[in-house]
Amino acid sequence: MQLEKGRKTVILMLDGFGIDYFRASDMPVLKKMAQDGFFWEGKAVFPTLTNANNISIVCGSFPQTHGVTTNCYLDPITGKPAFLEDPGFLKSPTLFEMAARQGIRSALVTSKSKTIRILGGSVDAGLSAQDADLETIRDFGGPPDIYSIEVNEWIMRSGMKILRNRPDIDILYIHTTDYPMHMWAPEDERSLDHLSRLDRLIGEMADKYPEAAFLVTADHGMYPKKECLDLEKILRAVGFPIRAAISPVADRLVKHHGGHGGVSYIYLHDRSRRDEILYFLSGLRGVDNALPSEDAAICYRLDRDRIGDIVVGADPETVFGTIESERKDLHDGYRNHGSRFEQSVPLIAWNARLGETDSIQYNLDLTRALFFE
Repeated sequence: MQLEKGRKTVILMLDGFGIDYFRASDMPVLKKMAQDGFFWEGKAVFPTLTNANNISIVCGSFPQTHGVTTNCYLDPITGKPAFLEDPGFLKSPTLFEMAARQGIRSALVTSKSKTIRILGGSVDAGLSAQDADLETIRDFGGPPDIYSIEVNEWIMRSGMKILRNRPDIDILYIHTTDYPMHMWAPEDERSLDHLSRLDRLIGEMADKYPEAAFLVTADHGMYPKKECLDLEKILRAVGFPIRAAISPVADRLVKHHGGHGGVSYIYLHDRSRRDEILYFLSGLRGVDNALPSEDAAICYRLDRDRIGDIVVGADPETVFGTIESERKDLHDGYRNHGSRFEQSVPLIAWNARLGETDSIQYNLDLTRALFFE
């Protein structure tokens, strides 16, 4: 692991910050970092959801190695969907663990409490805006509502306060919320205001710590959607025996996406009929592609044992989820992610010694190049 004690690294994982947001935004600080440092229009890991990408970045590897492919999985004991919110699924060490073994201290500031539960075991300071405890409120102030622009400012300022009060912290990982991106398109004035505010805070941080390395990327982009399909209802209605159709994007924060997403993991009772189901799904309106799990694992570098029997990707205007009917029109302005169409994200490194950059194609390659090679 390439780490120097006393040299700070700030990793900004701006949730939902697709390449179109970067291009449309008035973010002079970040764009100067991209101009003067390393920049590439790269890719997020598929499925384009937070857990799979956050953990890929923190582990410097794909889900085929670290094992996390979803926010939601089919519990083998209950046979019902359950949320992935603990570190038991991780098969790889995180950069926080590796740093701790070398005496390097780290901090994690995030919008979601599950991120602390999954990744916070080895950090020296961990804060979550969701369900903030009394100690966090005392030291950093009460966080704004999780469904707001202001919560991302709180996250950034809290990260800066940690660096100020804990000069021994050398790695700071900041994970914002994608609520503003779910709400507003890149050119919307409210989106532009949100990103302008973040840019000013990035500038403050860079001015305060001019020797620090900065890595900036995202877990996915965002795309407007028109229709939701309930694949479980659709498949059962035509007589196919399935156990469940899981939306990997689903988590506890459903206000902005309703638990829907652009990918589905299909679990079967009878795998002998899988080819029939694949053929049916390939012709279904709203489906981009449907792959046997072993093929999807190779194609997307996923853990074969954690993606069901079939992986279904939605077309650019469709999401999958549990609804009251087989199909449902979505309201104007509905935006979501999960499919391959939200993979384009900025990869930015400033003041960072990445070495050979030709192999940097994915968000996880930034941390892999800096810490794991």
